[in-house]
Amino acid sequence: MQEITDEVSIKELLQKEGSIIFFYTPFCQTCKIAERMLHIVTEAKEMNAVVYMCNLNYFPWVAEVLGIQSVPALTVIGGYDENRTLFAFESVVTIDKFLNQSKFV
Repeated sequence: MQEITDEVSIKELLQKEGSIIFFYTPFCQTCKIAERMLHIVTEAKEMNAVVYMCNLNYFPWVAEVLGIQSVPALTVIGGYDENRTLFAFESVVTIDKFLNQSKFV
């Protein structure tokens, strides 16, 4: 997973169809667990796509643009406002199914 650290990068990713972005905040314990589960899924799938990580504390406007109401959140940018977001990281299987529904993975 690759960390997003600047405004230009996040703006580019939000316009790029197929971008996969994991939104979190650093003091969120649920986010840390979700990150571990996401890491397991991405390693097992040997995905061609890069999963980006975005600390929403640095980019609060992104939450408003994408309608992110809580973290952790995993969003696949689909183009034409067809973004999909997973909020409930119930299990590794849930994350895997969510990513399998994407034509970009």
